Amino acid sequence: MTSSPTPRALAQARAAAEKLARRAVAASPLLWRGWFDGSATPNPGRIGIGAVLVGPAGERIEISRRVGVGSSGDAEYLALIALLEAAVAAGARELAAYGDSQVVVQDVLIEGMPGARGLESYRAQALGLMARLDSVAVRWLPRHRNGAADALSQQAIGGA
Repeated sequence: MTSSPTPRALAQARAAAEKLARRAVAASPLLWRGWFDGSATPNPGRIGIGAVLVGPAGERIEISRRVGVGSSGDAEYLALIALLEAAVAAGARELAAYGDSQVVVQDVLIEGMPGARGLESYRAQALGLMARLDSVAVRWLPRHRNGAADALSQQAIGGA
């Protein structure tokens, strides 16, 4: 009888796989990188989205806009969608997208399962945009490493 892996072993395996995936993605000369963040003030409340898209030749596109009213989940998804739309419009073929919302990142990465309740239409829209690119890697990063996108989302709702 074999024992199942411990939570720590699973976490270490996931971290190693993520590290390898980041190296593989980083090696491409066609890679665009993007960071996204959404804010709802209060939650639910006014939504501001922010995103930064950087191309392989140093192109830089910044997005900061108010997009209505909703929850923080709505805000995060709308920020990802805006980033993906900008990548498609810029002609990107490969994208590494980073956000600090575990809900959104995990939601777009799961396959064969329903998405987060109430966010299904956003998920469908994001997946449709992702399908228009050759390669998309969506990764979670800690909030403190997503400062530029956060500042743009806060600026959109008058918080910065």
